[in-house]
Amino acid sequence: MKHQLTITWQHIRRSPYQAAAAIMIMTLTTFVGLFFFFLSIASQKTLTYLEQKPQVIAFFNDTVTSQDQVADIIVQLQETNKAATINFVSKDQALKIYQERNKSDPLLLELVSASTLPSSLEVSAKNVADLPALYDILKKAPNVEDFSYQKDVVNSLIGVSDNIRKGGAGFLAFLVLTSLFTILTIVGMKIALRKDEVEIERLVGASSWYVRTPFLMEGFFYGLVGAVVSWAFAYLLIYLATPVLTPYFSGLSLLPVPPLFMLAVLGGAIFCAGLVGVVGSFMAVWRYLRN
Repeated sequence: MKHQLTITWQHIRRSPYQAAAAIMIMTLTTFVGLFFFFLSIASQKTLTYLEQKPQVIAFFNDTVTSQDQVADIIVQLQETNKAATINFVSKDQALKIYQERNKSDPLLLELVSASTLPSSLEVSAKNVADLPALYDILKKAPNVEDFSYQKDVVNSLIGVSDNIRKGGAGFLAFLVLTSLFTILTIVGMKIALRKDEVEIERLVGASSWYVRTPFLMEGFFYGLVGAVVSWAFAYLLIYLATPVLTPYFSGLSLLPVPPLFMLAVLGGAIFCAGLVGVVGSFMAVWRYLRN
C-alpha cells in the first residue's frame, strides 16, 4: 500500500496542471451539491414551520367573547379529521399577543385595548391540501367578519421547494457527468503516458488490481481535495452570513449550523466526491486494461 501511495503521489506531482483541473472541477461539483443541499434543507424547514402555524384564522365580531360560543364550529372542524390544531384566541389573549409584538413601541400600546381587538379561531391543517375544506366550514360559520388564509403562501413555498430539488438535481447531474468525463480523460492520458510502465508491471506478474490501485487512489484524491475545499468555502460563507441571516430565520432553528452537523456533511461530501473520482478513474483504467 505504501508503494502504491508513492506511485499515486508521483502521478499527481508530475502533472500538476492536470491535477489542478481535476481538483477544480470536483470542487465546483461538490460546492454546487452542497449549495442545493443546504437550500433544500432551508426550504423544507421553512415549509414545516409554516405548516405548523395557523394557516386559516377566522376573526369574529364583538358578539363572540368566549370559546363556548364557537363550540359548534370547533366540533365541525374536529369531525373532518383534517385539522392539526384548533385554537381559540379571546380578546384578552389577543391583547397580550399584540402587546408582546409591539412592546418596543409605547405609542401603539396606548392606542389599543382588548375591546378593540377581535377574538379569533386559529386552525392549521394536517395537510395543505385539506385547507380548502377547513376554510369552507369557517366561511359558513356565523359571526365571522374576516379571514387570514395562507394557502397561497404555503403552496408557493411548496412549488419553490420542488423546483429547487428538481433544478438542483438536474444541474448537479450535469456537473457529476462533467467531473466523471474530466477525470476519465485526465487519468486516461496518464495511463497512456505510462503505457510502458504498466506493461512491465503486467509482464512481471502484477495483478490487475495492483495496476489499477494507484490510478483509483488518484481519482479518490481529486474527490477528497475537492470535497474539503468546497466544504470549507461553504462553511466560511455560512459562518459569515449567520449574523446577517439569523434575524430573518428566527424560530426556524436553521442558524447557527451545529458543528457536528457540518462534520457529518463533510463526511458525506468526501464519500460522494471520492466515489465520483474513483468511478471516473476506474472507467479509464478498465478501458485501457480491456484493450
